[in-house]
Amino acid sequence: MVALDTSLLVRLLTNDDATQALQVREWLQAHSSARQPAYIDHLVLAELSWVLARSHGYAREQVHLALSSVLRVDAFVIEQSGQVRQALQWYAAGPGDFADYLLAARAHSAGYAPVLTLDRKAARSPTHQLLA
Repeated sequence: MVALDTSLLVRLLTNDDATQALQVREWLQAHSSARQPAYIDHLVLAELSWVLARSHGYAREQVHLALSSVLRVDAFVIEQSGQVRQALQWYAAGPGDFADYLLAARAHSAGYAPVLTLDRKAARSPTHQLLA
C-alpha cells in the first residue's frame, strides 16, 4: 500500500495538467483498488482544501464536494475517516476553513475541545474559542 501526495489528488480533481492527470488516473487504475487501497493522510486533505480554494479558486461548496468525493473512493483509505466526515459536517455549516474543523475533530477525538485560536473566523464556530 502506498500513500498519496496532495499533488496527485490536485491533478486528479482539477485536471490542471492533463498529462499528469492522465498519469495519475492510469497509475490508480493499475495499482490501487478496494483490495489494495492507497492511503490519504489528514495533512494531504488539509493541503488539498487549501490548494483548491486558494490556487484554483474553488468556492466553499466545491471544496466540500471535492473532499467528499475523495472519501467515497473505494481505492482510498482515509486516515481516521470518521474525523474527516465530522470535519466536513462542521465545514459545511461553519465559517472556518476545512483545516480548522479537521483540527477540531482530531482534538475532540483526543478529548480536547474547544480549539483555542486567534483566528476570528474560526472562533465564530462552537468548535473553537477565541483567545481574548
